[in-house]
Amino acid sequence: MIDPSHKKNRFQEIWHDYRSEIKFVTIFVVGLVAAFFFINNEKVASTVVKPITVAETKIASVVLNQSVVGFPNKQSENVIRGKGDNFFQMEVKNNCNGIYESIVFLMAFIAIQVPWRRKIGWMAGGFLVFHIINELRLVTLFIIGSTKSHETFVFFHETFWQYTLIILTLAIFLFCADRASRTVSVLKIKEKEDAGSR
Repeated sequence: MIDPSHKKNRFQEIWHDYRSEIKFVTIFVVGLVAAFFFINNEKVASTVVKPITVAETKIASVVLNQSVVGFPNKQSENVIRGKGDNFFQMEVKNNCNGIYESIVFLMAFIAIQVPWRRKIGWMAGGFLVFHIINELRLVTLFIIGSTKSHETFVFFHETFWQYTLIILTLAIFLFCADRASRTVSVLKIKEKEDAGSR
C-alpha cells in the first residue's frame, strides 16, 4: 500500500522542481483560451477586431500607394483594390490581421516569470516588430497577387507566410524573453554585489 505522505511529498517535489514551468503552462493555456473566447464574441469582433483589421488594411494600402513601391490602389474597409490595369483585389480577413499570433505572443510573455517592470518594454517592442512583419506580409501578398499567378498567391498566402509567421513569432518571443530574463539576472547579481560590499 502506498503511503499517503510519500505521495504528498512526491507532489511537493514536483511542484518545487517545476514550479516555474507549471505556472507558465497554466497561465499561458488559461489566458489563451480566455482571450480566444473574448475576441470571438460577436460584439468584440465588431467593435475591436474589425477596426484593427481595417487599420492594418489602411496601413498596407498607404505603403502600396507610395511611389517607391508603385502599386496604386483604393482601400475600402478591409479590402484593397488595384487601380488602372490592375484588377486584383485582396480582402484582409480575421486570420490575416495578426491578432491570433499577437495573442499567442502576448500570453506567452505574460506567462513568463519575470517582473512586469522588466518585461513590459521587451513585450511592447516584440509586439511592434511582429505587426511590422504582418504589414510586410499584406504588402507582399498584394504585390504577388497583382503580378503573379493565382497559384503563386495561394502558395505564399496559405503556406509560406503561415509558417513564416509561426517561426518569427516564436523567434521574437524567445529573443525578447531572453533579453528580459537577462536583465533580471544582471540586476540580481548587482544587488548581491552591493549587499556584499556593505
